Amino acid sequence: MIKRILIEGPDCSGKSTALDRIKNALGWDAKSLHHRDGDQFQRYIKEYCSAENIVFDRGHFSEAVYGQMWRGGNPFSSQEFDFLNFYLRREGIIIFALPPEETLVSRYRSRNFSQQIKESELALARDLFLEKSKNVPHIFYTSSSFNELDGLVKNVLRRVNG
Repeated sequence: MIKRILIEGPDCSGKSTALDRIKNALGWDAKSLHHRDGDQFQRYIKEYCSAENIVFDRGHFSEAVYGQMWRGGNPFSSQEFDFLNFYLRREGIIIFALPPEETLVSRYRSRNFSQQIKESELALARDLFLEKSKNVPHIFYTSSSFNELDGLVKNVLRRVNG
């Protein structure tokens, strides 16, 4: 039984749009897991274990990617990272929103607000998310069209409603 969904990907990848559509289609809540100080492994275990009927915006993959880019390294040991992957997959779905670099840059430039990530960092973030997704069962979403978004929502509904 699916109890939680995690949507991951770099900034400007279509995560928020997908999250809104999925949570509304399911009638679930959503929660942002952007970085917070503290022991990251304990934080994510607590969040994942206590979550039911929730769609997460970001999770331990973002923590690892942006930790590597901005905070001096991955906050998880390989065993901790593997355990978080295992636990989340057990009763969850992982979606990686990974559009082409040109799409990320175009969306970045169209935003009228300050962003933490720099335009020059988008390609690296995308590459790191691709690397982290390699050995983890997930749904790959390029956020290239509304038809693809509709297909993603239908796929998630089918998996949740089994």
